Amino acid sequence: MTMKMSIDLGGMYEPPGYYLDRAESVESAGFDGLWFGDHIQPWFHTGGHAPFAYAWLPAALERTDSIPVGVFVTPAIYRYHPLVIANAVATIDEMYPGRFWFGTGTGERMNEHPFLDEWPSWDVRGERTSEAMEIIEAYWTSDEFFGWDGEHFSFDPIYPYEQPEGDVPVYFSATGPKSAKLAAEHGDHLLTIASVPDVKSRVVDTYRDHGGDGNVVFQTVGGYGDVDRIVERVRRSFACTTRPESFNEIDPRRLEEMGSTVSRSEILDAFLITDSPESILEWTDEQREKGADHVAITDVSFEQDAFYETAADEILPEL
Repeated sequence: MTMKMSIDLGGMYEPPGYYLDRAESVESAGFDGLWFGDHIQPWFHTGGHAPFAYAWLPAALERTDSIPVGVFVTPAIYRYHPLVIANAVATIDEMYPGRFWFGTGTGERMNEHPFLDEWPSWDVRGERTSEAMEIIEAYWTSDEFFGWDGEHFSFDPIYPYEQPEGDVPVYFSATGPKSAKLAAEHGDHLLTIASVPDVKSRVVDTYRDHGGDGNVVFQTVGGYGDVDRIVERVRRSFACTTRPESFNEIDPRRLEEMGSTVSRSEILDAFLITDSPESILEWTDEQREKGADHVAITDVSFEQDAFYETAADEILPEL
C-alpha cells in the first residue's frame, strides 16, 4: 500500500496569513493532506502564535483547490461544546464537501484549563469525550429535533439546521491503550505520535484489536534544512513535549524553559530533523513497519517552500 504524507502547518511560529500562502505550496507539491493546529496558546511563549483554527480552516479551503484540510485536533469537551463543533464542521463540509478532516481527542490541559476549575482524570475526560462524540453524531445525522440528558451534557431539544453533505472522516487522537480503544469506537481513523514508546503494541494494535479499521496516521515534529538552526528552534518550542511533565503544565513560559533542558541528541532522537530526503524516506519506512499508512509532519522548517519543492521532486514520488 502506498504511504500517504501530509503536512501539519501548526500555526505557532508566524501570523495566520503566512500559513495561507504555505497551504497553497503544500497543495502544489502534491501532499495528500494539510492540517492546522487548534490551540488557544502555543507550546512556547517567545514569538508564539495561536490563531483560531475555525477562522483559518475555511480560508485555507478557499485558497486551495482540492487538497483535504484537517484540524489537529479539536476536543469538544470543555473549550468547545459538542453542539458548537458539530455545527461548525457541518457548515465547513457544506461549503467544501468532502474536503474536511475532523481531528478530535480527549484534550490537553494547556488548552482546556481556562474553561474549568480543576483538570479532571483521563477517565472522566474519556467519558466526556465519548458522550460528546455521540452528540456530534446525532447532530450530523438526526432528521428531527433531539435533546440530551447525559452524565456530562444536557440540553433541551434542538434541530440540526446545518448538516454535512456526506460522511465527515473523524481522526481520533490516541497515545495510549485507553484512548486507542476510544479511537476504535468513535473514530474513522487513528491519529498518534510516532515517538510514543511501544506505539505499535500499545496504540496501533489496541486500535486494531478493538475493531479500528481505518487509516493509522503517525505524526511527528519535523524540519528540513539547516539541522543546527532547526534544532535550536525546536529546543525553544516543541522540545518540552519530550518531558512527560509538560502535559500538566499550563504556562507557555514555563514550557519554553522546560525545553531549554532538552539536549541536541534528545531532540534528534524524538523528531524528524534532517537535510536529506533519503533520511525522510527511511524514517517513513520505519513508521510503516510500526503500522502507519499515513505520516503527518508538523513542519518547523525555516524554508518551508524549499522543503515542499524537494518533497515534490524527491520524496513524494518514492512513497
